[in-house]
This record gives sequence, C-alpha cells and structure tokens, in this order.
Amino acid sequence: MKVKSPEVSIVVPTLNESRNINRLVALLDKAMGAMDWEIIFVDDDSPDGTWQVAKAIARSDRRIRSIRRIDRRGLAGACIEGMLSSSAPYLAVMDADLQHDEKILPVMIAPLVSDEADLVIGTRMTKDKDHRFSAQRAEASRIANWLGRFALHTQISDPMSGFFTIKRSTFEDMAPLLTASGFKLLLDILATASPPLRIVEIPYSFRSRQDGMSKFDARRRWSKLREWLNPVGFSIPRLIGA
Repeated sequence: MKVKSPEVSIVVPTLNESRNINRLVALLDKAMGAMDWEIIFVDDDSPDGTWQVAKAIARSDRRIRSIRRIDRRGLAGACIEGMLSSSAPYLAVMDADLQHDEKILPVMIAPLVSDEADLVIGTRMTKDKDHRFSAQRAEASRIANWLGRFALHTQISDPMSGFFTIKRSTFEDMAPLLTASGFKLLLDILATASPPLRIVEIPYSFRSRQDGMSKFDARRRWSKLREWLNPVGFSIPRLIGA
C-alpha cells in the first residue's frame, strides 16, 4: 500500500534534550490539529540518550523520526541534514527546549501553503511581547540581531531566530551553498537567497527553557557570529566583549 509523505516536516536539532522529547511531541500533537505532519529529531549523539527516547516513541508513532549523528556536531548542520531527509513540501525548524511556541506553527505554515511567502520567521523582537529573556540575554540578542541586519542590509526583525518555516523547494535550491558548520541557519539562508525571498514574520512570546542545556552561551554566540561576519569584511566592535 502506498503511503504519501506528510505535508510538513518539523526538524528539531537536539543535544541532551531527553527530558523534553515526550513533552514536545505531545505539544505538537495538540497544536498541529488535523494537519499531516512529522517530527525529525536530529541528535548529535547526546550522552543523555536523547536519540534513544526519540526512537522509542517512533516505534509506536510513524510521525516521529530520529537521526543519530556520530562524530558530527553543529546546530546548522543538524538542521540541514534533517531538512534534506524530508520529502514534505513544507519544512519547519524549532528547538527542543520548549522555548518556541508550537501553537503558532500552523499560522507560520499557512503563508507557504497559500504561496504568499517562501519563508516565515517566528520573531521574538516585538515591543509588546514578554519574551522572558534575562537582561544579559536580551541585550546579547538585541546586539546580535542588529549586527545581522546591518551585515545583510535587511529589515527582518529577528534574523537570529531559530524558529522558522520554509518551502522545501526553496530550501533545496540553496542547500548546496549553506554552511553546515554555522550556528544560525536562518542567517545563512537570508544571506544566501538570490533573488531575495518573500518573507513573513509572526511574533510570539519566547518561553523559559525547561530542561536540557543551552547549545550556546553568550561568548560562543559572539565567537560564532564573528566567524560568520568576518568573511564578508564586517568586524564586531570590541565593546561587546567578544
């Protein structure tokens, strides 16, 4: 019997997120409603057995897939690998730490389905939202986003977001040009796209981290951003402490 591919693949890169996997699956099951979807967990061989938890769920739920990466590390690379494994027409990328609001995913997918956009970004950078950032992280995110907008000459409010949806055909066209060693795939997509993509931004409230560990502390964020910007001749000022 032929079984068609899902309409949406939700790609979730993981590292030591074993305690969040079941909760995320339950939240997505509720949020996605009648939409035909799957989750692709891409795990960097987590010591806490995150990939094992995902595979255990997959044994009884065909909507769940798990990719275990051996001797490979990197957030962007994990996302790219998971996205390329999909045959769904629409792709979503989100974190496993439950900070992204899964309830807005259907809203983020709708402009792709109606062909109003090629890329939809979940943005944290709206003045009327409570994002629950620490003061240090809020300032780091503000500066990082300003630098990203400056380097890319874009008015996108949150180019550092890790929460977005994109047409698979759009992603596959640019995939060979993307940098797997990076840490912010969206920033790379925005820089690589030619001609510029039709983009919609959807605001949401950024929640507090539940369990697991943050993939990048503030200093590593500055270091990685500097690595990304320096090849295009942009220097991050010393005043940010990078």
